[in-house]
Amino acid sequence: MNVQDYIDSGILHDYIMGSLTAAESAGVEQVCALYPEIQAELTRMRAAIDHFTDDIAVTPPAEMQDNIWDKLDNINKERTGDISALPVVNKYSDHNNWKRIVAPFMPQTIPDERIARVLRHSGGVTQVLIISTTDVEEEVHEHEQESFIILEGECECHVGDNVIRLGPGGFIDIPLHVSHNVKILSPYVVAVLQHVAV
Repeated sequence: MNVQDYIDSGILHDYIMGSLTAAESAGVEQVCALYPEIQAELTRMRAAIDHFTDDIAVTPPAEMQDNIWDKLDNINKERTGDISALPVVNKYSDHNNWKRIVAPFMPQTIPDERIARVLRHSGGVTQVLIISTTDVEEEVHEHEQESFIILEGECECHVGDNVIRLGPGGFIDIPLHVSHNVKILSPYVVAVLQHVAV
């Protein structure tokens, strides 16, 4: 066997990356046992890859783990749907879970006027079930972050110079200090509106 040709073939790299079949990997291990110079090259390549990955490794911010656990906890709360421990609505929220959560508060028939039912008002978070047949007037928030998720119906949100169309499952975060309003496009819209104090 030409040792250099074997090394130059790239099979050692494929072995280290785990992209060989079990039979091919066994073949590499057999060749390494027979040829110490191939084993030495394999050891050198592994060390070079380890050194390279150590050099480019990025340590995530310390708070990242807490953020991940918070998001997972929020998803679990949403699935559980305990009205006494509601999660925060965010871009990962599932509108079907929220439809199930608010089902006990839904009227038998949709009235002509807007209905607002407070679901949560704690920890700086206020969540309100909104059922509306009418447009939402222009407003600006200075001290609370507004967001909402659409459970039923369609609407058009005018946020500053942007127009965003939302249907069931649509979520929007309204920036502070930006004028916004909502135009109802369907006979009515059911949404969970959320204000978070900042």
